[in-house]
Amino acid sequence: MKPDTLIDGGGDSLDTDADAVAAQAAAANAAGNAGGKAAALALGITETILNAFPELKPIYDMFVAGNIAEARLAYFDTNYYKNLTTNAQKRQTQKKTQRGVYDQEFEAWKQAQKVRLINKGFGWNADVEALLEDSYLNGDSDTQLQIKILNSGKMGRVGGSALGVVNTLRDYAAEQGINTILPGSYWDKISMAILSDTLTETDVQEELKGIAISAYPAYAKGIQQGRSFNLQTSASRQLIANLLEVDVDTVTNDNPVFKQITNSVNPKTQVPEIMPLWQQEKVIKSTDQWLYTKNARDTFDGYGVRVLKDWKLI
Repeated sequence: MKPDTLIDGGGDSLDTDADAVAAQAAAANAAGNAGGKAAALALGITETILNAFPELKPIYDMFVAGNIAEARLAYFDTNYYKNLTTNAQKRQTQKKTQRGVYDQEFEAWKQAQKVRLINKGFGWNADVEALLEDSYLNGDSDTQLQIKILNSGKMGRVGGSALGVVNTLRDYAAEQGINTILPGSYWDKISMAILSDTLTETDVQEELKGIAISAYPAYAKGIQQGRSFNLQTSASRQLIANLLEVDVDTVTNDNPVFKQITNSVNPKTQVPEIMPLWQQEKVIKSTDQWLYTKNARDTFDGYGVRVLKDWKLI
């Protein structure tokens, strides 16, 4: 009977040990679940977030199962973590869980953007307006939104403050004597850059100054010092106007006499240089146009009288 007692006693002992192990495992599992949930919560993974972004559910399950290290690595590799800003996360969550709040906040943002964009110079239409919600949900900055609209090709004509800046830059280009050599595509590019905030007025002025220096190397030093091409050539324009008896406003950069004068090259050094006024006068008076002026007739009459006087004929 003794062996049976031993066997029975041993069976009871084994059952007790199994229950203890199961209890310990259950406690450990519960502790693991609690720790995993806490780790998930620390990363902002709540029930609301899971409802809005179902792709996070498998990762949350990994946290709950106690695979915290693996779950964290998987979380940091998600689109939610890598590509969504805090604003984007908030807005996308609101759209799925608080639609009334979302609609109200989006409408207010849209109206504010409409006013801002129109004032800046963006053409407004239904196609442009349709782009706004996607940008809002992505949490785009003002500049990112502007670039998105420009890249869409759906915007109308430029207006507002951007048009004012572009017109000012056109005037600056004219002052530097390069308005006629810049194609329309150049100004289209500048308009888009001003609208997208990728270039400032100062940036473009520096670029235009560089173009002017290349176009008129003889006047480069003055341009670099802040004296525009038009300012440096004002005396030349006035001289041409006086000698050819025309309005000075008609002496444009395309005037052939003006172009000859401003593109002067030293014949000895072959270096561009500013032609002195006395030499400019010779160039002007060598043109056929000058021969038909009252100035020329008076000059020739004066020569004739001088010859007659020299010959003592009068």
